[in-house]
Amino acid sequence: MRDLFISYTHTDNLTFSASQLGWVAKFHRALEVRLTQLLGRQSDVFYDEGVMSGTCALTPTIEKEVRASKILVTVLSPGYVNSGWCNKELELFAMEATRRGGLFIDTQSRIVKAIKLPVDLDVQRRATFDLSDVLGYEFYRDDPLTGPLEFDIDADKASRLEFTKRVNTLAYDICKMLRNMGEENAARDTVAPDSGKVVYLAEATPELADESIKLRRTLNQYGHRVLPVTPYPYGRTYAELAAADLARADASVHMIGSSYGPEREGHSIPEIQYDLAGEELLRRPSLQRLVWSPPDVIPDEDRQARFIVRLTDDATLVVTPFETFKTAVEEALRTTPPPPRDVRGAPATPSAGALARIYLIYDQSDEAGVAGLDDWLYEHDYEMLHPVSVGNEDEIRLHDERCLVECDSVLLYWGAAPAYWLLQRVMDLQKAYAYGRSAPFQARGVMIGPNGIGPDQTPDKQRFRNKSVIKMEMYDGFDPAALAPFLTALSRTRCAV
Repeated sequence: MRDLFISYTHTDNLTFSASQLGWVAKFHRALEVRLTQLLGRQSDVFYDEGVMSGTCALTPTIEKEVRASKILVTVLSPGYVNSGWCNKELELFAMEATRRGGLFIDTQSRIVKAIKLPVDLDVQRRATFDLSDVLGYEFYRDDPLTGPLEFDIDADKASRLEFTKRVNTLAYDICKMLRNMGEENAARDTVAPDSGKVVYLAEATPELADESIKLRRTLNQYGHRVLPVTPYPYGRTYAELAAADLARADASVHMIGSSYGPEREGHSIPEIQYDLAGEELLRRPSLQRLVWSPPDVIPDEDRQARFIVRLTDDATLVVTPFETFKTAVEEALRTTPPPPRDVRGAPATPSAGALARIYLIYDQSDEAGVAGLDDWLYEHDYEMLHPVSVGNEDEIRLHDERCLVECDSVLLYWGAAPAYWLLQRVMDLQKAYAYGRSAPFQARGVMIGPNGIGPDQTPDKQRFRNKSVIKMEMYDGFDPAALAPFLTALSRTRCAV
């Protein structure tokens, strides 16, 4: 059998000048060469230079080649989905692949999209084979001023680099599929079972586009649904669409690099999506917000520098190599059971059952100050977990890790302890998933109390803010009303929608 068949419409290979080589021809050449290098042998790619369009029947040659190919690469564009010829190639390949064992290799579809120009998902669904859920590789950039523009190996340096990188990624994934197809019963009729989880993958800064594509692909391969399915239109509905998707998500992932753009109305889209996730987190503390930045990021302008400074207050910020972060995301989602969902597809919160377990974390210097808070919670039927101070360093650490894993919610008390203690403890909350925690915290709060000696409302306490926790203040003795935001969040996540 052939390695792959490139399916395209001739309008996507048209040129402005007779001396130019068409875009699809250049794509074919680059993909064939890179695949040959990765396979270690000559790749066998069918590309019909005289491809036709319209509603005529497939020629015997084309029909034979489609049936004989292991993988079909569609050059997706508005012209492609409107081509009767291309739709027939899709339909024939899907039927033949199903007959020969299945449309999927591991979790990867044998139909792959090389997206030359954006196509609305509803239009993709109307093709003879639904392309909306097929993994795609974008070969264009969407500029809100000029519109979509294809990456081209013969264009400027930046466009050439992006074209080459995407061809390499596509060829690498195809190479893995081809090798796996040599295994017995490698092809299957269904993709990975639906995990029941929804991940909101925020738009990445341009230099992290490849990492974003890789993470989306990995999440899909584990059966997670990734939103948004396609980029939002740059208009007044942008924030509304993003907020609606975040309301359906179990986790949001934000990848932050050195550049500030892309932008919408003068604001960074990654920052807009980060803030929208923060708003959803306040409404629904069960949302997992994961923020990542590669090591040694140097902001390229002041606006990005200010945004990164903001992120240093986020306990979920992870600065690590991409592969390490990808593994952490996979592990967090793998160990977290999918939540029940309401009729809109949004996460439904767990029903009330056993007593809520609150891990009340405080420094030794605050043992006296936290006593009233601890007693009141215990008397109102909350099961309390506490840190320990007696034992060797390993025993104290293991106890803390076990409490972070087993508790339902975390409440930090900060009174006399130094400011760095609180910042470190807030950052430690995210480590709970590395320790084996299997569910999001139902509520995360910080109660700020008096120092005991000196002024209570210090600049550090006034300045502290962090969107991953609920900030509360209680300086004049214990007052149950001060706990209301934390207990409301805890109650909301323990009651069925």
